[in-house]
Amino acid sequence: MFPLQIVVLLALLSGLVFAGPEEPKKPVPKFKIGKDTTFVDGPLDADGYIDYEAALNTVLKGKSTPDTNAVVLLLKCFGSKPEGKELHPDFYKALAVAAPPEKGEYLVTDHEFFREEIRGDTAVFFELESRLRKQPWKLADSPKHAKWLERNEKPLALAVEASKRKDYHLPMIARDKNDKRGALIGAGIVCAQGCRHLASMFLTRVMLNLGDGKTEKAFADVQAIHRLGRLITRGGFLVEYLVGIALQVMAHDAELSIFKYGMPTAEQALAHQAELVNLPPTPSVAEKMKFERFLFLDSVQTSLREGFDILSFQKVDKAQGEAMAKNLDGDAILRVGNSWYDRFESALNKPTRPERVAAGVGIDKDLKAIDALADDQPSIHDLLDKAKVDKLSEKASEKIGHAYVKLFIPAIQKVADAADRAEQVHRNGIVATGLAAHFADNGRYPDALADLVPKYLTKVPGDAFNEKPLTYRKTGKGYLFYSAGTNGIDDGGKLLTDEPRGDDVGVRMPGK
Repeated sequence: MFPLQIVVLLALLSGLVFAGPEEPKKPVPKFKIGKDTTFVDGPLDADGYIDYEAALNTVLKGKSTPDTNAVVLLLKCFGSKPEGKELHPDFYKALAVAAPPEKGEYLVTDHEFFREEIRGDTAVFFELESRLRKQPWKLADSPKHAKWLERNEKPLALAVEASKRKDYHLPMIARDKNDKRGALIGAGIVCAQGCRHLASMFLTRVMLNLGDGKTEKAFADVQAIHRLGRLITRGGFLVEYLVGIALQVMAHDAELSIFKYGMPTAEQALAHQAELVNLPPTPSVAEKMKFERFLFLDSVQTSLREGFDILSFQKVDKAQGEAMAKNLDGDAILRVGNSWYDRFESALNKPTRPERVAAGVGIDKDLKAIDALADDQPSIHDLLDKAKVDKLSEKASEKIGHAYVKLFIPAIQKVADAADRAEQVHRNGIVATGLAAHFADNGRYPDALADLVPKYLTKVPGDAFNEKPLTYRKTGKGYLFYSAGTNGIDDGGKLLTDEPRGDDVGVRMPGK
């Protein structure tokens, strides 16, 4: 949020300097269309504003069709109310499919299936759920969980099929039940939560299959989670990106459990490695910032059009918000925002992690300095001097632009760190499959990772954080290998999963 002084300034600008009734007019955009302002030049709506919803959905759709789009099958899995409410008809129109029927054999979550257990001793129930997702189990350990998986067999089969599709087009539709267009940031995040539930079910089934000695079936479900995670990262919201990364980490933990408990053959391990190598790429954080820019520009445009009370983060009423929209310099607000997003994308596109981190540190420093801009405020005397109004409007508009950036921009470095960790986890999974295959053939792990090449690995991946070789050592009949982690320093193999938590990103496999 921006400082109280700005609210006072704008309230005075709107209430004192520009007082007086006006006849209602058709809205006229308070900004120019161009690369430095609106970023795109179309399409335009009936009032001459940029239709960011249409522009963004065109990018998200790409060349997808109902037959290649994973979202179409996921909706058949989740039903007509995937997030507890009906979707706008234009959502299905954009997908070129009919809405799912109100009733059907849809996904039943654990919260729905285990109502009695959750109403009872919640701690005991969730402890059981956690154990069933991390360790092999059998039917006798929890007959009701086995029944739950059986009840969801059809939705899970649809999810596996969806995960094999090459496209993920989730339309972003910002309309209310009265068909009024709202800010694009209010579009529903339709599949993310449902895919979290799917991943939890898959993990539970992985461990049941491991308990029954069905290693190949366990691998198949892990691969489905990996693919779903990669698909979700292509959504328009950064939240979807982070959910997709989380699913990939969950899948990695499950594959390590297979290596630990399942005793896969070399052929099974290497077949899984091939699946990992051939996963579609995860978009870069820089690519996701392009979507974030659209959300920012659409939100500014919505405020300029509807009033600056529309997003409810300023302490102004509707009349003041509308007056602010009328009198502020839209071009200045948009230019300020675009200048920041240009910096974000430039920093994230640096060729090496140290360069990206250094650029990110500079951006964070400048973002923190934005608050200091509030110290340079016009006085009330200046506000009452009509000769200075134009200058003050531009100055206030720039401050609004900075305030919007602070409101909308995520913690970029943290998102970038999460993406780099996910990449390292992916590399670790490939290495772990090679080690498992070597163990299956030789009854021991190799003395060095280089010994895996070329039979078990085409090459040994480097450290995603500093591009140095991974650190590897045998530990009795097991092993430990790791990367430096976000700090870029070898902390001796103290992993993120250790207690207390370390920074290194790696795999510690106990002896067989």
